[in-house]
Amino acid sequence: MADNPFLHPSTLPYRLPPFDRIKDADYVPAFEAGMREHRKEVETIAHNPAPATFDNTIVALERSGQLLERVNTVFSNLNASNSNPEMDKIDTEMTPKLTAHDDAILLDGALFARVDSLFQKRASQKLDPESVQLLERYHVMFVRAGARLSDADKAKLRALNERSEERRV
Repeated sequence: MADNPFLHPSTLPYRLPPFDRIKDADYVPAFEAGMREHRKEVETIAHNPAPATFDNTIVALERSGQLLERVNTVFSNLNASNSNPEMDKIDTEMTPKLTAHDDAILLDGALFARVDSLFQKRASQKLDPESVQLLERYHVMFVRAGARLSDADKAKLRALNERSEERRV
């Protein structure tokens, strides 16, 4: 993985990906490393012993998952515009894993509690309009993903998401 072009941000202008170095074999290891890294970052945010603040929760979430974002952005765009059988195979393998990864984050009760606490007191936090908008977008994203469901209903949702992804690919 040390020579994987996704491991570090690109030094090219506008941080464009180094397309000349990317091989189909680079995607799965980068996806897997990106998901592991992202989960660790999210766990740190969700279980931060300090009270939730905009910076230690929302800004931290915004900054998390950079490796996963790099590989996912390149893969999604290339797979949509210039696919091949190997890319299709990677998509089939990774889609359910990425869905489960998203569920693990968006259905995390401790993380949602931090986001929700900030959302509930957003008017008293003296946030600029852009920060309020970002906080509201995160709250809506979590709620729409099922963060307010009971644990039993979250388990059902995860199972439904898993089944729908199996049918899709």
